[in-house]
Amino acid sequence: MMRNTVSTRYRFWLGSAAALISAVAFSSNVVLSKLAYDFGANLHALNLVRATFLLVCLLLAVWLSGSQISIKRNELYRCLILGVLLCAEMYLLLASVLFIPAALAILVFYTYPIMIALWTWCTGRNHLSYFGLGVMALAFIGLIIALTGSDTLLVGWVGKNGIALALISGVCMAAILLLSERILEKQPAKIMMLYLLLSTTAVIGFVSLFIAELTWPASFPGWLALCGSSALYVIATLFLFKAVDLVGSLQTAIIDNTAPVWAMIVGIVVLGQWLSTQQVIGASVTVAAVMLLQWIARPRTQSKL
Repeated sequence: MMRNTVSTRYRFWLGSAAALISAVAFSSNVVLSKLAYDFGANLHALNLVRATFLLVCLLLAVWLSGSQISIKRNELYRCLILGVLLCAEMYLLLASVLFIPAALAILVFYTYPIMIALWTWCTGRNHLSYFGLGVMALAFIGLIIALTGSDTLLVGWVGKNGIALALISGVCMAAILLLSERILEKQPAKIMMLYLLLSTTAVIGFVSLFIAELTWPASFPGWLALCGSSALYVIATLFLFKAVDLVGSLQTAIIDNTAPVWAMIVGIVVLGQWLSTQQVIGASVTVAAVMLLQWIARPRTQSKL
């Protein structure tokens, strides 16, 4: 019994660490993406490099581990659906900023942890208390404080398209984590991600080569930003699904909710974008709420009789 308790605690903290690494890597990737765009790259080129790089990494991992890649047809279909959802999430979120400020797009997108919490709570898959739900709401309020100014949310009726795109992107992200959690009950993470990326790369490759126009960085620093962004995206994705495998979709989403905070911090270091007092307060509220949720959700140590 004690061994099972230790194993559960180990998985919890290891999975939480993986989710945190994913959040930080994703945030850093966003900042470097901005630099790549500034040097001439477009989102289609960036997505193509990301997907290809991640697929190559997974192929190498599967080959080196000697894992069996054959899976049941139903599981294959689910993995392919995950790939399509990942494409939709990537493009919809990037498209939303054409209509609304990036801060508002991120804010709407990061309602997805609340979607997962409500889904798991309503379906009985997680016993998060009303207090826990309240703390999740507090974390989201922290994002509102940090990411919005006095007039950022006032996008008018024209912004409804951008809000809808960001919201649908969040729904896709919630579906990705929930569906991947079910697949990971039967398949290793790297096998699931391999088939997921085959689907994702196929869709992105088709769009990039036959529909959209690819534009690449015009200088060496731009290529560094592009490659760095792609590498960080690979790290973020690998650790994200590892976290789902270890602690489930809800716990992963809770920690991933801190990603906008890390993006602001990385923005200070890389872009020199200093935080205002309002942003510091909002970031502090979000981080404190997530830390409290970690304390609530931690595995309890059984007392000795």
